Amino acid sequence: MRLLNHYAFAVVWRHYLVWRKLVWSSLATNVANPILFLFAFGFGLGSFIERMDGLTYLAFIVPGMVGYGAMYAASFETTIAAYSRFAMQHTWNAVLATPVTLGELLCGEILWAASKAMLSAISVLAVGGLWGGINSWAGMLMALPIVFCASMAFAACGLLATSFARGYEFFSYFFTFWITPMFVFCGVFFEIARFPDAVQWFAWLLPMTHLIAMIRPLTAGLEVDVIAMCGYLGYTWTLTVVAFWLTHRNLSRRMFD
Repeated sequence: MRLLNHYAFAVVWRHYLVWRKLVWSSLATNVANPILFLFAFGFGLGSFIERMDGLTYLAFIVPGMVGYGAMYAASFETTIAAYSRFAMQHTWNAVLATPVTLGELLCGEILWAASKAMLSAISVLAVGGLWGGINSWAGMLMALPIVFCASMAFAACGLLATSFARGYEFFSYFFTFWITPMFVFCGVFFEIARFPDAVQWFAWLLPMTHLIAMIRPLTAGLEVDVIAMCGYLGYTWTLTVVAFWLTHRNLSRRMFD
């Protein structure tokens, strides 16, 4: 059954209509947060670090902040926000009372979360570009569909966590043991080569490392390893599909059995 259909996009449209009423509070968290990090670390820490991995520190950190912004926005939307719709507001039950299936609902949730992640990513790229952190504007445009694909992986993993949650306190584990390691170990602020081998191995298991490895050469105007890029995308898509399947299985048992 094809899940990416008009029912999935109807879910996206429903979320957009709600978001439109709360747009300013959403922008404050999804857009301002990574831009503040970019300013603090790009200029603050950057004044002590001349170059990182052959780039100015600002050019190095911009793709990292793009990844962080996309990860945080997509993950929050499919954890705290999605759990509210599922368990507190019972929005999912109302949607499933229509011809929309659970798979189509989950597909719509992922697309919506990835769309919000793109808003954050584009904002960081625009600000980073104005501050001189983008060396290739063409590469920046090429990075956008990659960020969207990775955001779907972040969103799918967030939904997987939501499928296990019995309360909001559960997400403290998700953010501590999933979001925080991606923030500190995946090359956002430093080259992962600076970490011990065991930490590097762990970092390459996380989707954020693959995202940054794909977009940093593009925004920096460096030569792109096409074979490695295909490998990164393949890993990201595999993670998305597996997380989606596990989420669908868990929620089917939880909601319908």
